[in-house]
Amino acid sequence: MSARRPVFVHVGSSKTGTSALQHGLWESVDALAAAGVGVPFVGRQEHIQRLLRPLGWEGGRGFTRDVDLPRVRSLVEVLRSTPGDRLLISNEDLAECTPAQVTAFSEVADAAGLDVHVVLTARDWAKQLPSEWQQFLKHRLTTDYPTFLDEVRDRSGAFAEQYWMRQDVLDICTRWGAGLEPDRVNVIPVPPMRVDPDHVFRSFGSVVGYDPAVITLPGFDVNASFGYVEAEVLRRLNLALGKRLPDYRADYLPAIRRTLVQKVLARQASARLTLPPEHLGWVRELAEQRMAEVTARGYAIHGDPAMLVPGPDAAAPIPELDEAEVAASAIKTLADFAVRIHKKGASGGAGSGA
Repeated sequence: MSARRPVFVHVGSSKTGTSALQHGLWESVDALAAAGVGVPFVGRQEHIQRLLRPLGWEGGRGFTRDVDLPRVRSLVEVLRSTPGDRLLISNEDLAECTPAQVTAFSEVADAAGLDVHVVLTARDWAKQLPSEWQQFLKHRLTTDYPTFLDEVRDRSGAFAEQYWMRQDVLDICTRWGAGLEPDRVNVIPVPPMRVDPDHVFRSFGSVVGYDPAVITLPGFDVNASFGYVEAEVLRRLNLALGKRLPDYRADYLPAIRRTLVQKVLARQASARLTLPPEHLGWVRELAEQRMAEVTARGYAIHGDPAMLVPGPDAAAPIPELDEAEVAASAIKTLADFAVRIHKKGASGGAGSGA
């Protein structure tokens, strides 16, 4: 009987350098293969079509559908036939899997002769809360930032609950670690990019078992955040759209997210968002509780768990929103959007921005 291989499943969290890491992984598939690491799904779209959708995932909403068992079970041969001493899957949406979806994947991995090892990259919530508010704006969120913070604190509303599913380290480890030995659940605390931009690449390679030097690092910021003004423009655009472009995948994704958000709306042009001081207390208390429990359970922590607890100086007042700046940013965005659409039309591209 052949030895069982490990499959390392990087389940998130979102906004922990996952986009940059995955860009490096997809650009280095051949080098990873030479190092004995097999990658069964290459690129985000392949993860979506072959893994997420069969597990019940829906763009902009998460895992809202039932598991498609025949499609999931068809992955057994895909995983079994992928060469390598170990396999690697990376997709931050997997953090939101319910126990039923985790079980479905685990059964497929077991049938393919694989032992699941979970990898979770995590950052403290003083950084995650403003980053995730901006990320949810790309999913049609219309809630303003101060209200979003209140709703997350109170776990009130669908987006707040989705935030907890995506960012609660203990809960993610509990769902994905069910039935696993604790040392097969790996948590990587990630410092700010400005402090150590290569940290996540080094730690991730060490956990999975390959030399990080084989990865081609992206030479640009793959998923940079917006400034507060630009984020507010997007929020108000979502409000103005109302019920128009109702189908997220067919309408909103090509028209707004792929075109206006990714190609037109300026990034980091205005003041960056912060966690306001009035929210630091509960965020620090929660982080200390979570890290104590993660440590007590014996999960493998690769780095300093204190990095996941915001320091006493981690908060700062939210920048003031100047209505004139918001209006100027909106007009510039509209002008740049018109130019882009014209150039795409002149070159024969689809006006909808597919």
